[in-house]
Amino acid sequence: MPRPYLQVMLAITALIAASYFLAPGLEPDTEVSEWQQALAKTYLINTHTATYDEEGKLTDVLQAAAATFYPAKKQSELDSPRLYSHNINDDTWSVSARTGRYEHKREILILTDTVVLSNDTNKVQLATEQMKIDLQRNLATSKVPVIITHGASSTRADGMVANLDAQTVRMQPNVESIYVKP
Repeated sequence: MPRPYLQVMLAITALIAASYFLAPGLEPDTEVSEWQQALAKTYLINTHTATYDEEGKLTDVLQAAAATFYPAKKQSELDSPRLYSHNINDDTWSVSARTGRYEHKREILILTDTVVLSNDTNKVQLATEQMKIDLQRNLATSKVPVIITHGASSTRADGMVANLDAQTVRMQPNVESIYVKP
């Protein structure tokens, strides 16, 4: 191949490449860019996270069979999450669900599908299908039907607020109780 022909082909290739990268009309596809930002960035299996207060005392333990972190949303999707919350009297509440979502910025844990909240000291158990836990205030809330059982006794309501530090549960509205003498 003659040398001038090779130089012309190289010059044409360089011009095409330069026009591709420097063309003023080319902008990244916003649809592709949004799709890339929505993708998960971190996947964890059998995750275990512990939180401590300023004095070094354990306050919370969050476990999950799997966690997927989405930085654009600043949240993690959780499979089989389980939270252990320790209050100032070293009493423990545990809550489990089939699925959950942790909102990192607000420190909110939203649990769905077979949610069970238990007080490990007095063996009271609360069951519902959805619960929101504010980890900063240590409050659990549900706006869907809940059933609390303690032995053979049970209480049903259309919602509840549980203060995990004070170990109180306020159920409302439409509360119905069945008390069975032990």
